Amino acid sequence: MSQKDSMENLSQQDSQGMEPSVHSHKMSIALTIGATIALMGLVLFLYGLFGPADYSRSDGININLWWGLVMLVFGLLMAIGGYISVRRPATH
Repeated sequence: MSQKDSMENLSQQDSQGMEPSVHSHKMSIALTIGATIALMGLVLFLYGLFGPADYSRSDGININLWWGLVMLVFGLLMAIGGYISVRRPATH
């Protein structure tokens, strides 16, 4: 018997004694990524509000403030969508 066959047999034996989980452990990746983008957007937004202002290269526009706001809103929408998709009952 080759090593590949013995590994397949071990894998099958291990999974035969397992019982299915009663509780579903689902978590949407959109929740995690959205929360991360929202957090980075919040930091950038606060830096745009309270940080040193140098608008010489951006035609007088506070880029940190506006992109921080865009990232914050996008991240929150993505995180909320991910949270809602996890809570929605599965239709089979």
